[in-house]
Amino acid sequence: MNELAERTLPEQLHRLEQAMERCERLALASQYASIAMHEVNNYLEAITNLVYLTKLQKNNPDQVINHMESIDQQLAVLANVTRRSLAFHRTQNDLKDVELGEIVQSALKLHAETIAKHGVEVKIRFTGSAIAPVREGEILQVISNLLLNALDAIPAVGGRVSVRVREKRPWVKIVIADNGHGIPEHLAKKLFEPYVTSKPTGTGLGLWLSKRIVERHKGSLRFTTAQSKERSGTSFSISLPATHAA
Repeated sequence: MNELAERTLPEQLHRLEQAMERCERLALASQYASIAMHEVNNYLEAITNLVYLTKLQKNNPDQVINHMESIDQQLAVLANVTRRSLAFHRTQNDLKDVELGEIVQSALKLHAETIAKHGVEVKIRFTGSAIAPVREGEILQVISNLLLNALDAIPAVGGRVSVRVREKRPWVKIVIADNGHGIPEHLAKKLFEPYVTSKPTGTGLGLWLSKRIVERHKGSLRFTTAQSKERSGTSFSISLPATHAA
Protein backbone atom coordinates (compact mmCIF):
# COMPACT_ATOMS: atom_id res chain seq x y z
CA MET A 1 0.00 0.00 0.00
CA ASN A 2 1.43 3.38 -0.97
CA GLU A 3 2.01 6.22 1.47
CA LEU A 4 -0.93 8.35 0.23
CA ALA A 5 -3.40 5.48 0.63
CA GLU A 6 -2.27 4.91 4.22
CA ARG A 7 -3.18 8.46 5.26
CA THR A 8 -6.63 9.30 6.59
CA LEU A 9 -8.83 11.81 4.78
CA PRO A 10 -8.11 14.60 7.33
CA GLU A 11 -4.36 14.00 6.87
CA GLN A 12 -4.72 14.12 3.09
CA LEU A 13 -6.75 17.35 3.30
CA HIS A 14 -4.17 18.89 5.63
CA ARG A 15 -1.34 18.06 3.24
CA LEU A 16 -3.39 19.34 0.33
CA GLU A 17 -4.08 22.56 2.22
CA GLN A 18 -0.36 23.05 2.88
CA ALA A 19 0.48 22.41 -0.78
CA MET A 20 -2.22 24.83 -1.94
CA GLU A 21 -0.97 27.52 0.42
CA ARG A 22 2.58 27.11 -0.84
CA CYS A 23 1.45 27.31 -4.47
CA GLU A 24 -0.71 30.38 -3.85
CA ARG A 25 2.06 32.10 -1.88
CA LEU A 26 4.53 31.45 -4.69
CA ALA A 27 2.09 32.74 -7.31
CA LEU A 28 1.34 35.81 -5.21
CA ALA A 29 5.03 36.47 -4.56
CA SER A 30 5.66 36.23 -8.30
CA GLN A 31 2.91 38.77 -9.02
CA TYR A 32 4.18 41.07 -6.28
CA ALA A 33 7.73 40.86 -7.65
CA SER A 34 6.46 41.63 -11.15
CA ILE A 35 4.64 44.77 -9.94
CA ALA A 36 7.70 45.87 -7.95
CA MET A 37 9.99 45.38 -10.94
CA HIS A 38 7.62 47.42 -13.09
CA GLU A 39 7.80 50.25 -10.55
CA VAL A 40 11.59 49.96 -10.32
CA ASN A 41 11.86 50.12 -14.10
CA ASN A 42 9.75 53.30 -14.23
CA TYR A 43 11.97 55.06 -11.68
CA LEU A 44 15.16 53.86 -13.38
CA GLU A 45 13.91 55.28 -16.68
CA ALA A 46 13.21 58.62 -15.00
CA ILE A 47 16.68 58.65 -13.42
CA THR A 48 18.30 57.74 -16.76
CA ASN A 49 16.51 60.65 -18.45
CA LEU A 50 17.58 63.04 -15.70
CA VAL A 51 21.21 61.90 -15.99
CA TYR A 52 21.04 62.50 -19.76
CA LEU A 53 19.65 66.00 -19.23
CA THR A 54 22.33 66.71 -16.63
CA LYS A 55 25.05 65.82 -19.15
CA LEU A 56 23.45 68.00 -21.80
CA GLN A 57 23.26 70.96 -19.42
CA LYS A 58 26.54 70.41 -17.60
CA ASN A 59 27.54 74.05 -18.22
CA ASN A 60 24.41 75.32 -16.48
CA PRO A 61 25.02 74.86 -12.72
CA ASP A 62 21.47 75.79 -11.71
CA GLN A 63 19.94 73.17 -14.02
CA VAL A 64 22.47 70.56 -12.89
CA ILE A 65 21.53 71.19 -9.25
CA ASN A 66 17.81 70.92 -10.10
CA HIS A 67 18.33 67.64 -11.94
CA MET A 68 20.45 66.22 -9.13
CA GLU A 69 17.75 67.07 -6.60
CA SER A 70 15.18 65.31 -8.79
CA ILE A 71 17.47 62.27 -9.08
CA ASP A 72 17.83 62.24 -5.30
CA GLN A 73 14.03 62.24 -4.92
CA GLN A 74 13.62 59.41 -7.45
CA LEU A 75 16.28 57.34 -5.67
CA ALA A 76 14.50 57.84 -2.33
CA VAL A 77 11.22 56.55 -3.80
CA LEU A 78 13.05 53.66 -5.48
CA ALA A 79 14.65 52.70 -2.16
CA ASN A 80 11.19 52.67 -0.56
CA VAL A 81 9.88 50.30 -3.26
CA THR A 82 12.73 47.84 -2.66
CA ARG A 83 12.36 48.06 1.14
CA ARG A 84 8.64 47.39 0.85
CA SER A 85 9.22 44.37 -1.38
CA LEU A 86 11.89 42.93 0.91
CA ALA A 87 9.70 43.49 3.97
CA PHE A 88 6.80 41.66 2.30
CA HIS A 89 8.90 38.55 1.61
CA ARG A 90 10.66 38.55 4.99
CA THR A 91 7.54 38.86 7.13
CA GLN A 92 5.10 36.53 5.38
CA ASN A 93 5.26 34.10 8.32
CA ASP A 94 5.40 36.68 11.11
CA LEU A 95 2.47 38.35 12.84
CA LYS A 96 2.92 42.07 12.48
CA ASP A 97 0.72 45.10 13.15
CA VAL A 98 -0.34 46.21 9.68
CA GLU A 99 -2.69 48.87 8.34
CA LEU A 100 -5.22 46.73 6.45
CA GLY A 101 -5.95 49.53 4.01
CA GLU A 102 -2.38 49.17 2.74
CA ILE A 103 -2.87 45.44 2.10
CA VAL A 104 -6.07 46.21 0.18
CA GLN A 105 -4.21 48.77 -1.91
CA SER A 106 -1.52 46.17 -2.65
CA ALA A 107 -4.19 43.69 -3.79
CA LEU A 108 -5.81 46.29 -6.04
CA LYS A 109 -2.42 47.13 -7.52
CA LEU A 110 -1.68 43.44 -8.13
CA HIS A 111 -4.89 43.08 -10.12
CA ALA A 112 -5.00 46.54 -11.73
CA GLU A 113 -4.60 45.07 -15.22
CA THR A 114 -7.51 42.65 -14.74
CA ILE A 115 -9.67 45.44 -13.29
CA ALA A 116 -8.88 47.68 -16.27
CA LYS A 117 -9.54 44.86 -18.76
CA HIS A 118 -12.97 44.22 -17.23
CA GLY A 119 -13.79 47.94 -17.24
CA VAL A 120 -14.82 47.62 -13.60
CA GLU A 121 -15.78 50.56 -11.42
CA VAL A 122 -14.02 50.03 -8.09
CA LYS A 123 -15.18 52.09 -5.12
CA ILE A 124 -12.83 52.23 -2.16
CA ARG A 125 -13.79 53.48 1.28
CA PHE A 126 -11.36 53.55 4.19
CA THR A 127 -12.81 54.79 7.48
CA GLY A 128 -9.99 55.83 9.78
CA SER A 129 -7.16 53.56 10.79
CA ALA A 130 -7.66 49.78 10.75
CA ILE A 131 -4.63 48.02 12.23
CA ALA A 132 -4.47 44.30 13.03
CA PRO A 133 -1.71 41.79 13.85
CA VAL A 134 -1.55 39.65 10.70
CA ARG A 135 0.71 37.66 8.44
CA GLU A 136 0.69 40.16 5.63
CA GLY A 137 1.24 37.65 2.82
CA GLU A 138 -1.61 35.42 3.97
CA ILE A 139 -4.16 38.24 4.31
CA LEU A 140 -3.08 39.63 0.93
CA GLN A 141 -3.72 36.13 -0.44
CA VAL A 142 -7.26 36.12 1.01
CA ILE A 143 -8.13 39.61 -0.26
CA SER A 144 -6.73 38.79 -3.72
CA ASN A 145 -8.85 35.64 -3.88
CA LEU A 146 -12.04 37.48 -2.90
CA LEU A 147 -11.28 40.30 -5.32
CA LEU A 148 -10.75 37.89 -8.23
CA ASN A 149 -13.97 36.06 -7.34
CA ALA A 150 -15.82 39.38 -7.47
CA LEU A 151 -14.31 40.22 -10.86
CA ASP A 152 -15.38 36.81 -12.19
CA ALA A 153 -18.95 37.31 -10.95
CA ILE A 154 -19.75 40.79 -12.28
CA PRO A 155 -21.52 41.49 -15.59
CA ALA A 156 -19.53 42.34 -18.73
CA VAL A 157 -21.05 45.84 -18.73
CA GLY A 158 -21.73 47.92 -15.64
CA GLY A 159 -19.70 45.79 -13.27
CA ARG A 160 -19.03 47.32 -9.86
CA VAL A 161 -16.90 46.25 -6.94
CA SER A 162 -16.77 48.10 -3.64
CA VAL A 163 -14.10 47.66 -0.99
CA ARG A 164 -14.52 49.03 2.52
CA VAL A 165 -12.06 48.94 5.40
CA ARG A 166 -13.03 50.13 8.88
CA GLU A 167 -12.39 49.53 12.54
CA LYS A 168 -15.25 48.53 14.81
CA ARG A 169 -13.66 47.54 18.11
CA PRO A 170 -12.70 44.90 18.95
CA TRP A 171 -12.59 44.10 15.21
CA VAL A 172 -11.30 45.54 12.00
CA LYS A 173 -13.40 44.68 8.96
CA ILE A 174 -12.74 44.37 5.24
CA VAL A 175 -15.83 44.10 3.04
CA ILE A 176 -15.61 43.24 -0.67
CA ALA A 177 -18.93 43.45 -2.50
CA ASP A 178 -19.95 43.06 -6.15
CA ASN A 179 -23.07 43.52 -8.25
CA GLY A 180 -22.65 40.15 -9.94
CA HIS A 181 -25.04 37.26 -10.45
CA GLY A 182 -25.00 36.11 -6.83
CA ILE A 183 -24.45 32.61 -5.52
CA PRO A 184 -27.10 29.90 -6.13
CA GLU A 185 -28.69 28.54 -2.97
CA HIS A 186 -27.39 25.00 -3.48
CA LEU A 187 -23.82 26.33 -3.58
CA ALA A 188 -24.25 28.94 -0.86
CA LYS A 189 -25.11 26.26 1.70
CA LYS A 190 -21.70 24.60 1.32
CA LEU A 191 -19.61 27.46 -0.07
CA PHE A 192 -16.68 27.04 2.32
CA GLU A 193 -16.41 23.28 1.83
CA PRO A 194 -13.48 21.98 -0.27
CA TYR A 195 -14.06 21.33 -4.00
CA VAL A 196 -17.22 23.44 -4.17
CA THR A 197 -17.13 25.77 -7.18
CA SER A 198 -19.28 27.14 -9.99
CA LYS A 199 -16.27 27.89 -12.22
CA PRO A 200 -15.54 25.45 -15.05
CA THR A 201 -11.79 25.62 -14.34
CA GLY A 202 -12.00 26.28 -10.58
CA THR A 203 -10.50 23.99 -7.96
CA GLY A 204 -13.10 24.79 -5.30
CA LEU A 205 -10.35 25.31 -2.73
CA GLY A 206 -9.89 29.10 -2.76
CA LEU A 207 -12.70 30.02 -0.34
CA TRP A 208 -12.08 26.99 1.84
CA LEU A 209 -8.43 27.99 2.17
CA SER A 210 -9.28 31.68 2.69
CA LYS A 211 -11.63 30.82 5.56
CA ARG A 212 -8.99 28.68 7.24
CA ILE A 213 -6.40 31.46 6.93
CA VAL A 214 -8.75 34.03 8.48
CA GLU A 215 -9.70 31.65 11.29
CA ARG A 216 -6.01 31.02 12.03
CA HIS A 217 -5.84 34.78 12.63
CA LYS A 218 -8.71 34.31 15.14
CA GLY A 219 -11.09 36.09 12.79
CA SER A 220 -14.10 35.17 10.67
CA LEU A 221 -15.08 35.19 7.00
CA ARG A 222 -18.79 35.52 6.19
CA PHE A 223 -20.88 36.38 3.14
CA THR A 224 -24.31 37.51 2.03
CA THR A 225 -25.68 37.02 -1.47
CA ALA A 226 -28.77 37.85 -3.53
CA GLN A 227 -30.09 36.78 -6.92
CA SER A 228 -33.28 38.81 -7.29
CA LYS A 229 -34.10 40.93 -10.35
CA GLU A 230 -34.15 44.06 -8.22
CA ARG A 231 -30.77 43.39 -6.63
CA SER A 232 -28.09 40.80 -7.14
CA GLY A 233 -24.54 40.41 -5.94
CA THR A 234 -22.37 39.04 -3.17
CA SER A 235 -20.61 40.63 -0.22
CA PHE A 236 -17.76 38.98 1.71
CA SER A 237 -16.79 40.32 5.13
CA ILE A 238 -13.45 39.61 6.82
CA SER A 239 -13.32 40.35 10.56
CA LEU A 240 -9.93 40.38 12.31
CA PRO A 241 -9.03 41.24 15.92
CA ALA A 242 -7.89 44.86 16.11
CA THR A 243 -4.54 45.73 17.60
CA HIS A 244 -5.14 46.78 21.20
CA ALA A 245 -4.35 50.38 22.04
CA ALA A 246 -1.39 50.88 24.34
